[in-house]
Amino acid sequence: MAYEFVCESEAKRYRSDCSNVLKETCELLKEKGISAQFSLVGSGARNMITRNGDGPYDLDYNLLVMKADNEYRDPRLLKDTIRNALNKAVGGKFFSDAQDSTSCLTALLHFKDTPNVEFSFDVAITTKNKNGNYMRLIHNKNVYALGLDQYTWNEVPRSHQVKDKADELKEAGLWQEVRDRYLEMKNMYLSWQDCNHPSFVVYVEAVNEVYNRYFNRGGGCSVQSIF
Repeated sequence: MAYEFVCESEAKRYRSDCSNVLKETCELLKEKGISAQFSLVGSGARNMITRNGDGPYDLDYNLLVMKADNEYRDPRLLKDTIRNALNKAVGGKFFSDAQDSTSCLTALLHFKDTPNVEFSFDVAITTKNKNGNYMRLIHNKNVYALGLDQYTWNEVPRSHQVKDKADELKEAGLWQEVRDRYLEMKNMYLSWQDCNHPSFVVYVEAVNEVYNRYFNRGGGCSVQSIF
């Protein structure tokens, strides 16, 4: 099996359902003293949604925590509060309660006419550090400290300018190279059975790799020959 791109028309319905759920989640979090906003991560926002063969596919979202009451300095409490809000938001919408995985929360969509899971969406809890890079909340279930599993904030390297770089690559006519490299890297990590590279991290890596291939540090572009 290998990853392939999902056509935009197929994904449109699910993006709408997820958006409604996450809007409600953010409203519920505001009542709990957490200011957050959600976004479809770069790959999904730019029509680069993938599925593994004929299996189910998912959309990947970042839930960016911008401000929170002091009690949420405890990452365990923060994730539990967000998971409870998400579960409340998905109630009655054919989504199951969110599953707590290592790097995200996953909600599954169930259809009335089939018991098979055909779609899910993953929500990574993120914030930004002083350098502007994204930090992902990770639940290390197999690492024990004082008898408890461990919650940590992991930095996504070189992620602070990924949107600007993506826009520049698109303007330069290089976006197909990003798409190709993104798909190659998704399948590479799949073949390695590497579960530590969710779609957003792979997207950041692909954008940075193609950007560094064509643009120098001064911002000059060396791709005139392709036009």
